Amino acid sequence: MPRNRQQIPREERAGDLLAAATELFLAKGYAKTTMADISAAAGVARGNVYWYFDSKDDIFAAVMNRMLSREIRTLNEEQAGADPLSRLVRGLSDMRLYRPLHQAMHDRLPHSDAVRTAHNTFLAWIVDMIDEVMAQNGLDTDPNVDATLIRDVAIAAFEGANVPNDRNRPAHEMIRFLMESILAGRKPIKAHDL
Repeated sequence: MPRNRQQIPREERAGDLLAAATELFLAKGYAKTTMADISAAAGVARGNVYWYFDSKDDIFAAVMNRMLSREIRTLNEEQAGADPLSRLVRGLSDMRLYRPLHQAMHDRLPHSDAVRTAHNTFLAWIVDMIDEVMAQNGLDTDPNVDATLIRDVAIAAFEGANVPNDRNRPAHEMIRFLMESILAGRKPIKAHDL
């Protein structure tokens, strides 16, 4: 019999729901996963799911935010001394497992503020990492470099790599190529060169 909401601490119940939702979204896809599926998998009474999440989009956004938070934490722990480009490539590579969920986010963007916010958070993380790469290599202060264009191309490469087709290389490979190509012809700017 499903547990009622008074038997388990709120954070634990929400965590159980997110864990169940993550597994189901990955296995069945967003569209084929129902709130009833999530409640059953988490062992929570169906109606009680709505005490924690207002809608399937809200739980989906929470799954995506949780995934990103875990990846950021992992990178901070395991890649603390690595250069920013290696950290970015590692993070994007690690998150390839969630590619189908990222694709589903695009379907839900026009319909859900929660999903749109989660998607924007994810893209902001990528932009922050691109900014770290540029700062490490002096691109952020080079008047001949259009930092906004670099960010936009990196995001376009990432988003394009997540469009379902058989021809795309993984996003982490394309972004590494992009950033290494930009950096290849540049001599690092040292403080005494300024």
